[in-house]
Amino acid sequence: MARLRVLLLTLAVLPDATLAEEQQGVRRHRHMRRQGPFQEFKSVPPNRFGTPQEGQEHSETVNLTMGSSKDTEGKVVSQWACALMCASRATQGCCSYQGELGVCEFQPGTPGTNATVPGWTQARCTPGYATAKCAPWEQGKCMGQAQPAAEGLAIWELLWEDHFDTDTCVLDGSGVLRPSPEFWSSEIGYKRGKELQWYQPENAECRNGELIITARRERQSWEKPEGSQCRVVGWEDKEQPLDNKSCGVCAPPYFQYYNPCDLVRQDDSGSAPACDCSQSAEFTSASLMTKGKKEFSYGLFELRAKIDTRPGAWSSWWAIGDFDFVPWPKNGQIDILDAFQHMLKASVTHAGESGLPSSAIQHAGARMLDRDWEKYYHTWQLEWDSDFIQIRVDGETLLKVDLKVADAVRTSWPNPFTRAKKFFLILNLAIGGHAGGDATLTEFPMELRVDYIRVFQKRGYTS
Repeated sequence: MARLRVLLLTLAVLPDATLAEEQQGVRRHRHMRRQGPFQEFKSVPPNRFGTPQEGQEHSETVNLTMGSSKDTEGKVVSQWACALMCASRATQGCCSYQGELGVCEFQPGTPGTNATVPGWTQARCTPGYATAKCAPWEQGKCMGQAQPAAEGLAIWELLWEDHFDTDTCVLDGSGVLRPSPEFWSSEIGYKRGKELQWYQPENAECRNGELIITARRERQSWEKPEGSQCRVVGWEDKEQPLDNKSCGVCAPPYFQYYNPCDLVRQDDSGSAPACDCSQSAEFTSASLMTKGKKEFSYGLFELRAKIDTRPGAWSSWWAIGDFDFVPWPKNGQIDILDAFQHMLKASVTHAGESGLPSSAIQHAGARMLDRDWEKYYHTWQLEWDSDFIQIRVDGETLLKVDLKVADAVRTSWPNPFTRAKKFFLILNLAIGGHAGGDATLTEFPMELRVDYIRVFQKRGYTS
C-alpha cells in the first residue's frame, strides 16, 4: 500500500514538473545564442566516397572539433575526410591527401598526377547529381596549382539582437511595454507610397516576448470625418504660418509629403508632424526604425516573424542607406521582407544614370504564398558582404545579387552597397499603397508579429 501511494504521488507531480521543464526550454530557446557545429557525427560507410587504404582503421565517430589536440589542430584527419571535402566542390578535378601533415588539396579540371611523390595519395573526382565521387585512391599527387579542398565556414559573431521582451522593452506611462527607445524610433504620420495608414507609436507593443505591430481600421471609408481632415498642432512660426486648410494636402487623397507636411512640431513631442491628421485617419499602424541608433553594413541579418498578406496588408523589413545629403535611390535600399497580396518579395534598389527616383533600378525575386504558410512563423535572412547580397527565407534563396551591378561604371553614381556604408533598419505594417491592395473588404485588425531580430558580423572562416 505504501508503494502504491508513492507511485500515485510521483504520477501527480510529473505533469507540473514536465510543464516547468517545457517553460524552461522556451526560455532557453528565446535567449538562445548561436553555437558552433555539432562536435561529432556518425559516419557513412567508408567506401561511399573512397575506400581507405588497406590496413587503415576506420572510426565510426569522426571528431570535427580539430582543436581538441595540438597534434590535429588545423589538419584534415583522414583520407576519407579529404575525399568528402573534395566531393563538396561538385566539379571535375583531382584530390590529393598527405596524411602525416594532414593536408588536403584540390585541382579542378584534369591535371596530371605524379605517382612518385612520397607520402601522398590521390583520386579523381567525378561530378554528378550536385555532388561528386572521389575514388579510387592511389599513390601519388595531383599536379598543378593547388587549392584548398573546401572553403572554410564563415564565423559569425553576434553584434546586436532584440528579443522584444522585458530585457529590452520598456513600460510607457500607461503600463504597456513598448520597443526600446535605445534601439527604435517610431515614425508618425503619412510617410510614403500613398499608403492609407497613419503611423503612430501606440500601434506597436511588446507582448509575451514578441513585437506586435497592429493595423486597425479606425473608421469606414464612407464615414466622413467631422471638421478638417488635419489640424495644426505645436506650430507658432510666424514666418511660415499654418492653418488647418493648408494642412489638408497631407491627408488622402493628396498625400503630399513635402512642405508643409514634413514640418515637425515646435514642442517636446519629438518627430510628430505639425499637420496632425490622426483624427480623420481611416487606418492606423506602426513603423519602427533604427536610424541614428543601430546602423550596419556587411553582416548576417536575421528575423523570425509571422506575417499576414490578406488584401491591404503590406508587411516590410528593409534597410536604407544613411548617408549625409544623399537622397533616394542613390543611397540604396534592401527589401529583406516585403509581403503583400499573398506574395513574398525581396529586392535591391539603386540609382540609374540620372540618379532620379523615376529611373531607380530594382533587382527582385518573389514567391507566391497561401494562408496555410502564413499560419506559422518563418525566418528571413540577409547575407551581405562586399561582393554580393543574398536574401533567404527558411533557408531558401529568394534573391542573390552581384553588387557590381550598382558600380559607378554602370550607373554613374557611387555604389551604395560597398565600402561598408551604414544602413538603418525599418519594420512596418502598411495598408494599401502601391502594393498592399484594396483593404475595403478585409477584416481588421491585422498583425505583424516579430519574435526576434539578430545581426551578426563575419569574423573570418574556419581553417
